[in-house]
Parts: sequence; C-alpha cells; structure tokens
Amino acid sequence: MTAHFYAADGDAFVPTELAASPWERGKQNGVALGGLLTHLIEQAPAPATMSTARLTIDILSAADLAPTIGRTRIVREGRRIQMVEAELLIARRVVARATALRVRKADTPVIAVPGDYPPPETVPPSDFMGDKAFGGSMETRLIQGGLRVPGPGVLWVKFGHEHVRGVALSPLVRTAILGDFGGGLGSELDGETWTYANLDIAVHLVREPVGEWLLIDARTASAGQGVARSDMILADRDGPFAQAHQTLFVAPRE
Repeated sequence: MTAHFYAADGDAFVPTELAASPWERGKQNGVALGGLLTHLIEQAPAPATMSTARLTIDILSAADLAPTIGRTRIVREGRRIQMVEAELLIARRVVARATALRVRKADTPVIAVPGDYPPPETVPPSDFMGDKAFGGSMETRLIQGGLRVPGPGVLWVKFGHEHVRGVALSPLVRTAILGDFGGGLGSELDGETWTYANLDIAVHLVREPVGEWLLIDARTASAGQGVARSDMILADRDGPFAQAHQTLFVAPRE
C-alpha cells in the first residue's frame, strides 16, 4: 500500500502515524495539516480556468492526532480573481486555516527568473530525513546544508506518498509540503539547543511545478527576539516557480 498521511472516512480525515508531530507527542505535524488544507482548497470549483497565485497556511493551535474535519468556503468570487478558504476542525475547534488566491489564466509576457541549480541526476542520493520519513517514500538529493548542518540549504526532493489515501499528489499539494521544509533545511540554529516550530507558510507562485523532482533553496533570518523567518526559492527542472516564507517560533529546547 502507498504511504499516506490520511484516510478519508465520511466527512473526516483519519491521520496515520506519518502525520505525527516530531515536536509534541500525540499531535499532528505541519506537513500533514498544510497538505490536507491544500487538498481541500483544490476541491473548491473555480468559475474559470485559473491558477493559484498565493497560498497561505496558518497553524492556529496544536492539532490532536485524531479524526479531522475539513470545510471550505469561497471568500471572494469572480471570473478573474477568486479567493478560497479552508479550515480543519478537531472536536469542533478550528486548528488550522488556509487561503488560496486564484487568478484567471491568460497569455501574457514571460519574465524569466534566474536560477542555476545542478539537475537531480547529477547529485548523489542523500539521507536528508532518514529512511523512515514519509513512510520511506521520499527521495532526496542534497546540494548544500542539511538538518544538522547550518544553513543555507539546497535540496532536491521527490515525493512518492499520497496525502489522502487513493488520491495522487497534485503539483499544488507538493508545493505546500515543500514549503514546510524551509525551517529545518535553512536553519542556522543549533537544533540540540533550540526548537524552531513553524507557525505558518506563505507561498507566492508564478506557475505550478512540472515533473517529479522539486528543489528548495532555504535560508533563515532572525533578530534574536524569539522569532525567525525562513525564506525559500522553490524550483523544478525549468527553474524557480515560487517563493515561500515561514514564521518560526524559536525557543530553548527543554
């Protein structure tokens, strides 16, 4: 069976062990919540052919590793611009929220974004998160940095899991998942001394990614006041397709 984060059960999504948080026992992780919110947003119909130009994800509270209800609504409707909101609820309490800004597709000038990264086949395989991550379904090729190496970090990733059982990963869901990697990959904090849990993700896209391999180029900034910001370039073989940011809650490790 293909590794998956959730199994749909009626109106609920039941999390598997892949959704478990590394920060707090019995809670869900940000990758799981963000991917599920994005999956829900994609189920909302668009009034015209549109692309997602912005995706924001907010983790509002710790989410128990329990059946999770999703709901969506259209915040702004229009044939040129549409905004969709999704929420996740556990025991009738909202634990996470996402909004997507959709823009109608049209033929307009291409403005190239520079990005010169070695293709994944020229980079040796790496063990970025261990062979158990994502149920052993994820392949990585590390160009720079690492979880135990001070950032910046650059990494190729190929996801082989399903976020919801029986549903193939879409380009937008893979983008949301990749946007959660920035804090760990680009951190310059000592992980033995400090924790840096993500509070949100914001992704601005000029297009959706193409192909199985995606790249993240991440670095972190902080003024030393208990908060940090992860800045990311997201790319595929054709070059950068998005920029992403995370707000990180920095605290001493207990």
